[in-house]
Amino acid sequence: MLVAPLSLASAVSPGSEVIGGLIFYGVTAGAYGVLPFVRRGDIAMVAIWLVLAVGVAPCVEGRELSAPHMFADMAGVLMAAVPIYLARYRQIVQGDMRQHRRRDTDAAATSGPAAS
Repeated sequence: MLVAPLSLASAVSPGSEVIGGLIFYGVTAGAYGVLPFVRRGDIAMVAIWLVLAVGVAPCVEGRELSAPHMFADMAGVLMAAVPIYLARYRQIVQGDMRQHRRRDTDAAATSGPAAS
């Protein structure tokens, strides 16, 4: 039920892989915009799993897998995810190495003068 809307493009226009790629680009880019506190790798992984689910969904009806559609969907996910990884790579090359991770506790806040 969750992946059925994503496979509607193949029902409307069965020969157009570009539409599927653009749909997955939009879904992945939208997820990066709507979920700013979710790790970028997790969003990309869920998007790839959605590609797999949408690609295998026609098998339920007895149809074959469509490799061109799956590759087009994967290309849509990669078009949305690669710029984010390139931006982080540029930060690392420029020397932006954060010492404390976002999920670590702040040691300075817990061991201040009020904590003694």
